[in-house]
Amino acid sequence: MKATSPAMSEMPGPKNVWWGDYHHGTQRQRGVVTYSVSPFRQSATSHLFRSYLFNGYRRLSAQLPYWIIPVGIGYSVYAWAKKRDAWQNSKEGHLAGASH
Repeated sequence: MKATSPAMSEMPGPKNVWWGDYHHGTQRQRGVVTYSVSPFRQSATSHLFRSYLFNGYRRLSAQLPYWIIPVGIGYSVYAWAKKRDAWQNSKEGHLAGASH
């Protein structure tokens, strides 16, 4: 099996003169600015764990009041309901209800 030849980076379609194509005798585009980022800035995982220890702790502690209160209320309702269910299913709960 023969390997395919590398694809050239050209625009798809017929070989017309495209905007900014200076190979066919047309003028180059002006005012096109290209930006790049330094390879040292592109390192996404550089100091990942070290920065999470400080910044992550700060961010999580700032959100603590917004989720700890609902979690505490939800757990207390769950614990109360479980305790009440256990009491209602006990002999004492059946005698106190007397509806069975």
